[in-house]
Amino acid sequence: MGVLEKIIFMKKHFIISWEIYPFDVMVSIGERHEEIVKNIEKSSYKLDDEEKEKLWMNGNGRTIMLRGGQTIIRLDTKDFATLSHEVFHAVFFLMDKIKIQLTSESEEAFAYAIQFLTNKIIEKWKK
Repeated sequence: MGVLEKIIFMKKHFIISWEIYPFDVMVSIGERHEEIVKNIEKSSYKLDDEEKEKLWMNGNGRTIMLRGGQTIIRLDTKDFATLSHEVFHAVFFLMDKIKIQLTSESEEAFAYAIQFLTNKIIEKWKK
């Protein structure tokens, strides 16, 4: 049984700081659209209509970057493959924001960011 299969699946959300970049990642697990919108807006960030629309999830996961640079990862599964997929999107959005293109010269930076974010999510998911 893998790490994520050992984790009890329940509704929750948490914030992860990129630490060296001034942006956060909110991870929402099993929350309905209305719940995630409410939780984001509790932080005093006002979602516009386009951002609310982008947050709709029609699969097992969804990742978007808000206009302020914050990233939202939504998961409706405890499947490691979906987590990996969404973490890649989050890293891609961050790197695009800081103007780093995915090339053979930058691939290690992408790989470290994927490793960092995946570890942080699993750490918080277990709590």
